[in-house]
Amino acid sequence: MNHPPDLNDLPNATRLGWPWSDAPAHNSGELPDVDEWPRISIVTPSFNQAQYLEETIRSVLLQGYPNLEYIIIDGGSSDGSVEVIKKYENWLTYWESQEDAGQSQAINKGFAKSTGEIMAWINSDDTYAPGAFFNVAETFLSHDTLWVAGLTHKIDAKGQIIIRGKKFEESLENWFIGAPYLQPGIFWLRDLWQKTGELDESLHYSFDYDLLMRFIQHQTFANWLDQHIANFRIHPESKTGKDQLKFIPERRAVYQRYPYPGKDLRKKIYIWKMRRERKARIFMSLLGELTLSEVLFRIMITSPWYFTRIRFLYWIQKKLKNRKAWKIS
Repeated sequence: MNHPPDLNDLPNATRLGWPWSDAPAHNSGELPDVDEWPRISIVTPSFNQAQYLEETIRSVLLQGYPNLEYIIIDGGSSDGSVEVIKKYENWLTYWESQEDAGQSQAINKGFAKSTGEIMAWINSDDTYAPGAFFNVAETFLSHDTLWVAGLTHKIDAKGQIIIRGKKFEESLENWFIGAPYLQPGIFWLRDLWQKTGELDESLHYSFDYDLLMRFIQHQTFANWLDQHIANFRIHPESKTGKDQLKFIPERRAVYQRYPYPGKDLRKKIYIWKMRRERKARIFMSLLGELTLSEVLFRIMITSPWYFTRIRFLYWIQKKLKNRKAWKIS
């Protein structure tokens, strides 16, 4: 792709708002020269998420970025995803649809076909914010950094913001609890990818966290961009929505791979406690799939002190008010 797509050439928008009918940033007037901008390679792994996929694709193409390489690796979808991809294939660098071994393999396959200096992936239910690519490229051009991260909002199935993104506290110990950045808002240089190696295809839920733990061996924190970069969608059919328990063993495996290097006993205790409180919040999110008594029992075994946390007390008060809707045992 040598120039950004003209909005008028793309398939007609079916909805209002970004990235459907709103004009993209940098898409009017004289376009920036291609050679002035580093190539950005974006990969989208896709499997049976046709209801969100077109929005993802348009949020990439309508950036209007002049040196874009966009690759979609579909895992053999049967829900209409392929038809959506074909609508936009003239603007894609490469796409395929065939059975694969999962999301991490699909992303690796996509990046193996890419050539850009700047790399990122966007899942088929997430979206980029207007102007994200220009903001990211300008940050790389003006800063000596291996990777960049920016504000990522959490949105619901309809695209409504449910939690606004913010910058998390950048402390080394927090990396050993969970990633301080949300994946859709992260971009990195190919040089960093070559240093760290591709995604671990044996992981299906925590492969992004594993990759970032390798990133921090070379640069502990990304260059933070305090601008809206992306949206992370939470919906019932997403891994985050339906497979929370499956994250736990993979995250434990990542913890074992990258032990905390510090010697401060207080920080080690803090990490241990925060990991267990993270589990407690997972159990709380599964109320309905688990009974209330099962949730409470798991929290008691994992982190009994969490029963005194304000967050838990507010949660249990709210649930008990609606106890008729939940099984108690």
